Amino acid sequence: MMNISRFLITMTLGLFSLSLSALAQEGSDKIGSIDMNKLVKDFYKTAETSKIFRKYEEDIKKQNDVRLEGIKALVEEAKKLQKQGEEPALDREKKNEIFQQLSRKQQEVQGLDRERVAWLQRKQAALNEKAKIDYGKVRLEIVEKVREYGDAEGYDFIFDRSGLSGAGVAILSYSKDATDLTPALLAAINQGAPQTDSAEEETKESE
Repeated sequence: MMNISRFLITMTLGLFSLSLSALAQEGSDKIGSIDMNKLVKDFYKTAETSKIFRKYEEDIKKQNDVRLEGIKALVEEAKKLQKQGEEPALDREKKNEIFQQLSRKQQEVQGLDRERVAWLQRKQAALNEKAKIDYGKVRLEIVEKVREYGDAEGYDFIFDRSGLSGAGVAILSYSKDATDLTPALLAAINQGAPQTDSAEEETKESE
């Protein structure tokens, strides 16, 4: 499967379209910044989505292991036929019969393994596509929360400090008046997050 962490670090390069030269001329703009990487990483729905995909990966592995076990069993049968066919006491006719069986068994092994590999590639491709969609929904939800927060708090611009240009350079290297909104946004997007077992235990102990 594709590396799921690539989805966790994918960022929205611009939450709002703007002209830097025009922004520089507006001294009264309220400016904020966020670390989109951290928001995505620490969003509870990212963890939930990752857990779901780990389960998908485990299921695929289990099914693949079952197929491999079946193939290994046939390989062992082929080895036995090979050994039988090498017995010096056998006549030519019997040897030919055994080696024909061996040839068919080897062809069956090769066919099943090709089928297994093709099946695995299809599963992985489908899982990668689903991951792209599901993690994309998570990022879009964060972007919407950022927009809602910006509107509510009266921000004119909110920049993603973790966003990189095509040359790999930070889009926002410095901004004098930009307030880091990452902690506030983390609290906002994680409202309503289900309690973990450890959090539930801490709540019971405090009571």
